[in-house]
Amino acid sequence: MPTIGGRAGFAGTTVVYCWEGHQAPSLSGRLVLADKGRMRPSRSSAVTIALGLGVTALALFLAAVILVELFEESDGERAREPMQWERFHLAASVQIAAVIMLGPWAGALVAAAGVVAGGLFRGRALRDVAFAASAGAIAACLGGLAFEVAGGNVGSLHLLADLIALVALALVYVTARALLLDVVRRRETFDPLLVAGSGEVGLGATLALLAIGHPWDVTLLVPVAIAVQQVQVRLKSVQRETLRALETFANIVDERDPSTYRHSLRVAGYVDGLARALQLPFSEIDRLRWAGRLHDLGKVAVDASLLRKREHLDGLEWAAMRRHPRLSARLLQRFEFVSGQARAVELHHERMDGRGYYGAGGDDLPLASHFLIVADSFDAMTTDRPYRTGLTHEDALREIERHAGTQFHSAVAKAFVAVQRGADPATVLSAEELAELRGATAPYRIGLAGPGELKERPELVALGGVVVALAGLGFAQGWLAASGGGIAVAGLALRALIRMRAERAAAALHRAVDTGEEGNRVFLRLAKTVTRVWKHDWIALISWDEDGLGGSIEQAFGDEPLPAAALTGLLVREAESGRDAIVAPGVELGRSGVVVALPLRRDNSALVGFLVVAAPKLPPRHVELALLDSLDEIGLALADRPELGGRAGQNAQPLETVADERDLALARLDER
Repeated sequence: MPTIGGRAGFAGTTVVYCWEGHQAPSLSGRLVLADKGRMRPSRSSAVTIALGLGVTALALFLAAVILVELFEESDGERAREPMQWERFHLAASVQIAAVIMLGPWAGALVAAAGVVAGGLFRGRALRDVAFAASAGAIAACLGGLAFEVAGGNVGSLHLLADLIALVALALVYVTARALLLDVVRRRETFDPLLVAGSGEVGLGATLALLAIGHPWDVTLLVPVAIAVQQVQVRLKSVQRETLRALETFANIVDERDPSTYRHSLRVAGYVDGLARALQLPFSEIDRLRWAGRLHDLGKVAVDASLLRKREHLDGLEWAAMRRHPRLSARLLQRFEFVSGQARAVELHHERMDGRGYYGAGGDDLPLASHFLIVADSFDAMTTDRPYRTGLTHEDALREIERHAGTQFHSAVAKAFVAVQRGADPATVLSAEELAELRGATAPYRIGLAGPGELKERPELVALGGVVVALAGLGFAQGWLAASGGGIAVAGLALRALIRMRAERAAAALHRAVDTGEEGNRVFLRLAKTVTRVWKHDWIALISWDEDGLGGSIEQAFGDEPLPAAALTGLLVREAESGRDAIVAPGVELGRSGVVVALPLRRDNSALVGFLVVAAPKLPPRHVELALLDSLDEIGLALADRPELGGRAGQNAQPLETVADERDLALARLDER
């Protein structure tokens, strides 16, 4: 087709223009720049174009991060609530995208600008805004530098080639952010929240990929981001509403008797003051305070006449009174975001010497329970009760000092007395005691399963192989597709093998319990059968009371029994969870390994007992399947029908030891 064209020059640059066909010149023509015939822009023109594009992109990212910071609910102000979930920050994703597109320094500017805009909009203190902005800028800059060092190129992103660089960016960014914002600023324990951080980096990388190719495609992610944000807001709202309902419930319990009016509120205040004076992490302070706020919920099941009784309580009345800590714990355990306080609440009437409600003491008591014990005792001693007059503030403190080490944790008691007298607890505690109290707040984490554990989850291996095979097909990599197919086949074969072994183990368990012999012989046969397929230290049959607040050991096999009080507390808290198996880390019961409790029922109805196993590690997959498949037969063969508050078996041993009621009444002034 004929072409009509021309040539014009300016400032040393030749402009070649042409129009195809016989059309008049228009914007549809092709415009070509040539530098004296070499057909490329001058250096000054290239710099101008690059600067223009860079400034435009920076302006867009600044606008985006400011809008997101204003849109997102700020977490700069602590809600003072024990919310335990990983927050997903949309602003962090925008920062990550800016780092990939513009580099570490521009990304740092974007991060700082967003924090400053959000802080000023919400009226936060300038000092806090400056620190948060600096922390965000440093995290973004370090992440960008890590991206470049690991081989990434600013302004481009190619998966799979840049995957290592992207992982380096993610690890450095979330680690630096956690250290600066959580450890330094909020005095929290180090926790980089890798799950939420990975999601933030993934969304940021997606934004960068879309922006590099077709910038307007980024708008497709806007509804997704809004939906994620709304889900987070709704989840937080539901948790707050539930917490407020529990708080109202606690107020109602306190108001049932004039002598306990606002009791839990005062206990929460004492615990909060002690934890702050010890400079514990703020999240731990929140958890301790709410444990104090909700510690007496179980008193709703105690007759108010017992709370107002002037005379000493008799045995049955003491039994009713001793129920309330475990009722409180069982209630709290049903709510995930406050379940971490359940064990401390259950043990808030215990003593160091083991002469409390449930006979737990010493190392069996977690730190949080010691805070509740001393705060609850102090408030009770300084409050008038129907059966005695309250002590003065100083007399109550002397009482705590007198019983430090026997009734109260020695270090906690000394610190509490110091705080109540207006002193710094660091002046009365040794360096070792102070380190013990602060170090005890570190959460216990179960180690991640290694690659060797994958053989116990063959379905994951098979699905992983399918994903790898599909990825290989998508990238036209035959070797990758073949490898994925092999992994998938191996996973399916392993799954079939595990099912076959599980059927054999289940058959052996059925033969062990289906003999028609006496219960103790059946249990012994069952214990030996389990021993052959799963190495463990102790196995026991627990009969369970109908009220769900205790039980007894019917049969046991092994040389390392679990502490009775801790085991009972675990079963009480988890009995109504509806789980097929209750699994707890051994450290929760003062030992290594794990503890597994399998609920036993008769005729698939009422809970009548547990088969409890303490072992170095979880059972192999085929043993787990076999035990779950055999629970009904085991329950029918071994467990008796429940008896209210009683011991079903003639030789049953109670799971707990309880101090004499007179000891309880004399040793403490706050047992009601």
